[in-house]
Amino acid sequence: MSDKPRSHRHYKTSPLPTLAGQMQTSPQQELLLSLYGEICSSWRMLTDVRFKLLGFVPVVSGLILLNLLTNNPQGPSALARSLISVFGLLITLALLVYEKRNTGLYNELISRGRKIEEELGIDTGHFRGRPEATSRFIRHDAAINLIYGASLAGWLTAVLFIISGL
Repeated sequence: MSDKPRSHRHYKTSPLPTLAGQMQTSPQQELLLSLYGEICSSWRMLTDVRFKLLGFVPVVSGLILLNLLTNNPQGPSALARSLISVFGLLITLALLVYEKRNTGLYNELISRGRKIEEELGIDTGHFRGRPEATSRFIRHDAAINLIYGASLAGWLTAVLFIISGL
């Protein structure tokens, strides 16, 4: 057993046991394992959606903004560019709202997974015994907010830039 407190563990290879004690199978444990499998599946799905959006939003926003802000005489009119920019701003804001809702579901799944791991006697599992963030800046939410904030700022800048040139 490690001498370090639980909140400061390193998880490259943990000396802590995976199971707190002997595990016996029962219908209740089979039900818990089935629920646990569904929770893990849902958690992975939300994580997959999150990372796809985190890759998609800044890249697509950047490419469209670059095209909109390039002074191309054969491109769309200033009015069309401003409407596209407003649309991009609203879509990015809607995706941020969607992300915040998914974060709530994601955290709820982690909480449920921890409870099931506790009831199964799992000391260090997929959800229970996870390392805590070492900094308030190095967290999932900080990165998500930075990515969406930068994308929203880009869209807002484009709207203001294009409207000022009308």
